[in-house]
Amino acid sequence: MNIDETLFFETDGACAYCGIKDSRVLTIHHIEKCKLKDESYGNKIVLCHNCHVLHNQKKSPTNKEITAIKKRLIYKTLTQQGANALKEAYRKKCVLASPYLVNHIVEMQLLEEREIVMEIGEEDDINLEGTRVASLVTYELTPKGRQFVKKWGLA
Repeated sequence: MNIDETLFFETDGACAYCGIKDSRVLTIHHIEKCKLKDESYGNKIVLCHNCHVLHNQKKSPTNKEITAIKKRLIYKTLTQQGANALKEAYRKKCVLASPYLVNHIVEMQLLEEREIVMEIGEEDDINLEGTRVASLVTYELTPKGRQFVKKWGLA
């Protein structure tokens, strides 16, 4: 899933502020504006055209409101297990996790796989090649992940 798909998924295809679900009026808003646009997941949120224009006119939604909404959406998207994995990796330099719990965070390039610790499946049967599956893996934060954890106060 690319970043834009993730953004629309986390808001259920609606404006994060007012909740309108008309895809014709939805746009992606950059939370922090700078010369070099930050195109990362953590700097984008879905707003409708009206909310986007009102925000740019310094009316509601305010930066503070948008940031609070984005933080709630981050927890929704990361899941509790994913948020905990990021916190643990930040504090202890690595985290041991089941891939199915953190693959979405790996896809977002916030965590990276370091070492497969345990696999399950058939070991000796040549006819079942490819049936071994990693069930426990060591992950580390990427530089992007470290910056994300700091920015959003997940540490």
